[in-house]
Parts: sequence; C-alpha cells; structure tokens
Amino acid sequence: MEAQSDVRIDLTVVDEGGKRMEPAPYGARIGAVALGKWQIDPIDVPAGTFDGHDAHLVKINYTLELEPGAAPMPWFEISFSFPSAQEEKENHVSVVDALPRSGTFADTPKPYVLNRFLNYVPCADNASADVLLPTSADRIDAFGIGGHCMRWRHVSLDGTGVRGGSHAAWLVLLVPTGETAQDVRFSARYDLETTPETAYRPTQLPAEFRISLTAASDPPGVVTPSLSAPVEDRSAEYHPSAFICYAHDTHRHKYYARRFGSLLARNGVDVHMDQWYNDWRKHWNSWSHRLIKRVDFVIVLASPICRMAFDGQLTGPANPGIRSEAALINEMLHRQRDVWTRKILPVVLPHESVDNIADVLLPWTVDHYEIPELTDEGIEELLRAMTGVCRHARPPLGKLPPSVLKPLSGTES
Repeated sequence: MEAQSDVRIDLTVVDEGGKRMEPAPYGARIGAVALGKWQIDPIDVPAGTFDGHDAHLVKINYTLELEPGAAPMPWFEISFSFPSAQEEKENHVSVVDALPRSGTFADTPKPYVLNRFLNYVPCADNASADVLLPTSADRIDAFGIGGHCMRWRHVSLDGTGVRGGSHAAWLVLLVPTGETAQDVRFSARYDLETTPETAYRPTQLPAEFRISLTAASDPPGVVTPSLSAPVEDRSAEYHPSAFICYAHDTHRHKYYARRFGSLLARNGVDVHMDQWYNDWRKHWNSWSHRLIKRVDFVIVLASPICRMAFDGQLTGPANPGIRSEAALINEMLHRQRDVWTRKILPVVLPHESVDNIADVLLPWTVDHYEIPELTDEGIEELLRAMTGVCRHARPPLGKLPPSVLKPLSGTES
C-alpha cells in the first residue's frame, strides 16, 4: 500500500446552545501549570437575590504538564484573584461558590446544579447538571469561597505525586451590574523535592489577563438556577489555617520545615510559610504580621535561633525575620494571654529538641508537640490540637453503687 501524503482537515468549533469559550487565559503559564480557554456563561439571577450584581458561571481549564520520569510532585496549588474595578463602590467582586470544594473524588463523576442561592448542590440527572465534577485520585482542597481570591490545592495521597494532565474547576463569579470585563491574576505554587543542601529554589511571577463578560439578556445559552434545588449542608467542612514561624538556622532545618508544611497540607491544613511565597517582591514584615493575626494557629518550630529570638537573646542585624515575628507573638501573648496561649503551638521536629523551645512559650507547663516522624501518624496529636478532637472520649457519668452510698439520716443500723 502506497504511503499517502498528509491531508489537512479544517475543523469548526460548534457554539452549541450559546456557550462561549473565553480565549484570554489561553497560554498563560507558571512553571508546569498552563491555562486553557475558559467557559464563561451568564446566570439568570433570581429576582430579589444579589441585587446590584451580575453572576457568571465560570469553568476554569488548566493543565499540569509533567515530564516523563520527573521527580514526583507532592502537591501543587493554583490561585485566581479577581480584583474589583470599582473599589470605591460597595458592590465588590466575589466568589459565591466553587467546585471542587474539599475532599477526594475517586468513585464516579458527580453532577451538580445551581440552587436559588447560586450554590452548587448535588443532583441525580447528569444530563440536566450545570457541572459534572470528574473523578480524581488526588485530594483537592478549595480556599477562598466568599472572597475575591480562589485557590485549589491538589495533594497526592499515595506518595507517587499529583496526577498530571488536564483539570477543571468551576466557580460562580459575582460582579457589579453592568461590568463587561474582569481582570484576573493567576498564580501557582508547587512543592519541588530538593535536598537539604539545595540553597536555591525557583520562583515564578504571576500572570495577569482580562476576561470578557456577557449580560444574561444577550446570549441564548443562559444558565438558569434551579429554584427547587436543596441547600447543601457543609457544616462538616473545616480546614484549620496555620502559619509556620521558624528560623533559618541551617539548610537542613529549612528542608525539614518545608516537608513538615507539606505534610500538614496533605492532611487538610491551610498552611502558610515563606518558602511557598517567594514568587514576587513583597514586604515580608507586613506579609508575616498579617498572616500571624489572621490564621487560626501559629506553629513555632523549635531551634536554637528561634529560641534565642523569642527569649530576647539575639542582637545585631542578623535574623531580622524571626526576631520581628517573635516580637509580635510575644506582644500578642502579653495582651491576650488566654487567646494566644491556645493559638500558639510549639512544635519539635524529629531532628530537634524540646530544649530549643523558648521559655516564654512555656514548653513544660503548657503543651508542646513533638513530631517523632514526618508521617500522618506523627502529626496526629498536633492535628487534634487544631480540631479540638480528643483521642479518647470521656464516658458518660454513671451512678455510684449502693454499697458505697451513705445511708439516709435516721436509718443507720
């Protein structure tokens, strides 16, 4: 059989039902994470809800491009910020709801529909669903619902690294009425396995673009919320947030601090530490102080320099970061002792000693948390301190046996 020459076939994208693909994100890339075109459809907002706003259903397409044979990536995170174009007005941009939220999705694809409050709720019919959430072998956690910045974190659960390839996420974007465009700031973070001897790590700058928005009255393919869809109960979803305060004693200590942070992230903690934020130039003092006050818990990692910073034994220009963080934490402890004693969690990593917890943090009269190994089991007691769930439940109060009860007055034999 003779070989045939190449044949060119031109294909046309069918605009079914008025659906629109937004090209602006296409080609935006941060390291191994690349964006595809987004699908953006206006939502017919029910009367009397979200007055002064337009709503849009946004499908975000993104790809994690991993080279064959590359070292496993324990986790990666994508973030999208939607700044308001009218900061002086009351109606700001916000994310009403998003998918996936938090958990694993390894069984079957799950259909969702929008209810009257523009929340995603499960439905039974795939054909009528607004979203069909695909399966995933990784754990995916969402952060930022209700604000203007949305993050999704993919975490490998089996130690083989996160899955590469194409992914999708959905959100309901609320913008002031009449807005025809929206700025987007895209950033990404991921954990690169390096050795303690590695002194440098790559950094990535965020990407910015503008997406166009269409009014609900214009196209034929408007998304209409289901007024009869139930309101989903999300009371069980809880992700404690934590800031890791530590000193840069050695490359080895920084390496284990990052491994510890990644372990917490894989177990559902919204962790913040400096090694994941060295992407663009920032005021580190303001950054750390803002997070320390905002998070649920501040984890202080024991080390010689950290101990001296908290106990006021450091002088000179060295170690300004840990000295600034220690000063703020000491101040908050002095002003609100009961609140911050519970919020601060002194932690001893496997390579460190309890003796390197600062005296001001009361290592012996108040709890500290020794991590015997960087495993899920090794951090269980620390996680219990964050969630308030005791290992052993107190049994219900019973009755004293009759043989030990004092007899009533006048009935003594």
